[in-house]
Amino acid sequence: MPRKQRLIELDDLFRINVVHEAEISPDGQQVVLAIGRPDQAKNKNFAHLFLVSADGGPLRQLTFGDHVDRLPRWTPDGRAIVFTSTREKACCLYVLSMEGGEPVRLTDRDGDVADFSISPDGQRVAYAYRPKSDRQKLERDDKRDEIARGPEFVHIHRLFHKLDGVGFWNGHHQQIYTVGIGGGRPTQLTHEGYDHLMPRYAPDGASVAFRCNRRANPDLDIDNMDIFVVPAQGGRARQVTQKYGPMTGFAWSPDGKSIAYLGHHGGRGQSNLHNLHVWVIPAKGGTPRNLTPHVDNHCFNLTLSDVSEIKFDGAAPVWSHDGTRLYFTVSDRGACHLYETDVERGRRKAAADGEAPYPGVRRRVAGDVCVAAVSRAAHSNRVALVVTSATDPTNVYTLDLDDAPARSQPITDVNGSLLSKVRCSTPEPFRSRRGRTVIEGWVLKPPGFKAGRKYPLILQIHGGPHTQYGYTFMHEMQWHAARGYVVLFTNPRGSVGYGLDHLKALHARWGVPDYTDLMACVDDLLKQGYIDAKRMFVTGGSYGGFMTNGIIGKTHRFRAAVTDRSVVNLTSMMASDYGHDLSFDFGGMPWEAPAAYRKLSPLTAATNIKTPLLIVHSEQDLRCPIGQAEELFLTLKYLGREVEFVRFMGESHGLSRCGRPQNRAERLRRILAWFDAHGGADKEVQPPRAQGDRDASRKRR
Repeated sequence: MPRKQRLIELDDLFRINVVHEAEISPDGQQVVLAIGRPDQAKNKNFAHLFLVSADGGPLRQLTFGDHVDRLPRWTPDGRAIVFTSTREKACCLYVLSMEGGEPVRLTDRDGDVADFSISPDGQRVAYAYRPKSDRQKLERDDKRDEIARGPEFVHIHRLFHKLDGVGFWNGHHQQIYTVGIGGGRPTQLTHEGYDHLMPRYAPDGASVAFRCNRRANPDLDIDNMDIFVVPAQGGRARQVTQKYGPMTGFAWSPDGKSIAYLGHHGGRGQSNLHNLHVWVIPAKGGTPRNLTPHVDNHCFNLTLSDVSEIKFDGAAPVWSHDGTRLYFTVSDRGACHLYETDVERGRRKAAADGEAPYPGVRRRVAGDVCVAAVSRAAHSNRVALVVTSATDPTNVYTLDLDDAPARSQPITDVNGSLLSKVRCSTPEPFRSRRGRTVIEGWVLKPPGFKAGRKYPLILQIHGGPHTQYGYTFMHEMQWHAARGYVVLFTNPRGSVGYGLDHLKALHARWGVPDYTDLMACVDDLLKQGYIDAKRMFVTGGSYGGFMTNGIIGKTHRFRAAVTDRSVVNLTSMMASDYGHDLSFDFGGMPWEAPAAYRKLSPLTAATNIKTPLLIVHSEQDLRCPIGQAEELFLTLKYLGREVEFVRFMGESHGLSRCGRPQNRAERLRRILAWFDAHGGADKEVQPPRAQGDRDASRKRR
């Protein structure tokens, strides 16, 4: 008799395996995976490499130990894998032979590797490397006493001097180096005072392309990036792209004559006013061509999850084996689908069978899924995909893009054991209409939901603001539903995935149209009759925290609220790592447009806040600095309002996704305890426990 499924638990967050990367071998026969999982007992996050047949089968673990192994890439002959690892207290490059043996380190421990590329002949590796400061070397070697004997300070002289999750700039720029596949003395290819990113060997191995912002003052022109090419033996770098604008992932064509990239050329300060499209430019330089002018969405994945990080830098387009087609992903109404376009006939009409909603492209992978990563075999059009859904944290699929239609098949089941034991809820699509404005979202009901019963509601608001909720696994929401709450999560105006007009609606209007949208969604859900209007709660993180602060300053309809890593004062947000970038959204710097900053800041309406509020924030958050939480807490405390403040030590903005396991668990406990304490779910409205839960409870007693 099959075992009954139990309700999802808080600690299940630490039983979830997450596929970070999946790289298919040159012959298309195997896939190497980087799989991460938090270790609650050791209070750390680890990742290791695994191998699986491209047709599916058991996983074979390749690396072990208490460290993080990431970015696995095959050598051209398929006989070895190069990857990054923190196993020696620095992020170094290692090579692992498929014939057996231990990984061999290629780079020194006096710096950290961010990205790399293997030469076509497999003899060298180009990598982006930032040297450690003297203090960082002492920290690496646990020489705390030596640190304590000297002065401790940071000397700051740059506008862009810190980055959330990384810390303060250590005085060294990231440069491009090459090293032999067997190690040896490295060759430095770049020397200029800029950060050089994403090295990629040309198909003939004669040169290396990279990304860099070499404007006169890159800290001011923060939304620009260009492609450069430098000889593989060293020499002067040549600039390929010339137009101003953001540029993320890029890839050489198989013949080396062209480079495809993601970006736009809207000009300074217009990062959030244009979609990032797929472009192609001659490798020698020239006029770029937009291959996706009719795609009215960002051409990369911006779907949020609390079990893995999204890559805001955007994945590179993938060339077909013969160089005639390009493959890329598009964030689309909560999903992220795989698309294809013809390089020479990029304006081809959409297929008659409705495979794509946009002219000039063809959709190859559709459905209620998010394609998070794509890797193509070197000698064919077989690809490996990292795919997520609302009920599956991650898995790997393969398909042959020469097939019509292409049929993907799962080759892993990395969370099958857990999911077979756990009863998850499937989100139900939800729509709210006000005039011409239609807002889409989802309702997550408790397992065992019963008609005729009134349930408490949690309105969950995403961050960004230019991201989307959708078909990714959200442990936090699943856990709230399992505890008897209905969870409503939507994509109000400002979200991606619904066209450029939907995204641009927030320009200089933060908290205005999206407030209207969110309240309309709550009103429409109330009409369905199963929500207890007296037990409604609201929460969100980052921009979602900004919205939470703004909502409770405008309405008292919510019983309690939790604001997480939030923004409350747009003027003091200048202290953020990207704070000066806000000027593009509000018509100038705070001293140039003070009225706009004050009007849109939730702190301005803080005297109206009467909703009991829990403030959650991380002390090392450089994206939304801890001062934002302090300003709100002190204001409300002075006013005599019900407010509490939980601050997590040593954590950054991404605590909920990649923080230390014990802190992630404590955060979840605090949030739900706050709602429970203010009239949330009780025993009468919680679904009954499965037999397995009752048995486990008896064992604990």
